[in-house]
Amino acid sequence: MERCVAGLDDGFFERGWSRALMVLAVHCWHGGELCPCRLLLDTVEVDGLDATEVAERLARRAQAEGLGLEALLTDTVVFAGFNILDPAGLQHRLGLPVVVVYWYPPRREAVERALRLHFPDWRKRLAILEDVWARLRRVECSRGSLLVAPYGADYSYAWRLVCRLQLFTRHPEPLFTAHRAASMLSRALGPL
Repeated sequence: MERCVAGLDDGFFERGWSRALMVLAVHCWHGGELCPCRLLLDTVEVDGLDATEVAERLARRAQAEGLGLEALLTDTVVFAGFNILDPAGLQHRLGLPVVVVYWYPPRREAVERALRLHFPDWRKRLAILEDVWARLRRVECSRGSLLVAPYGADYSYAWRLVCRLQLFTRHPEPLFTAHRAASMLSRALGPL
């Protein structure tokens, strides 16, 4: 079984769309080199509550194909508007480390205000975000710093992992691939 790391991100969507694209980009080590090896696609409900289930489904599909996932990285936990992924729940379900990556500190007040205004279950969504925000720590890598919140692993593991995955920019490669693929495919496919 190959040693692989997956990156999860969502794509572009416009007002009025009911679903957005979610992409899992799997990168594996071959002969000491990190190579992209698989893209898996699904959709999540805009402002829904299915991000955790969709992420689990994508990761299980990768595992069923024989891709030995070592960890899963997520580009924040906010997908398709305010569809909040629960990293603790995802880590528990999959039994592998989940590392939440932020490029910049979250805008806590603005996020809380938006949740209060638009969602009757805002407390549930905010509780997940607050747990992630409380865990965030800055890690310094040769290609730039990131904020990480690990679940099912310690900070030193998360630090080593994201730094090892920064090949060309400060974006870890599986997240960079997931972001680019999700953005391009969503614009090309349109409303889902």
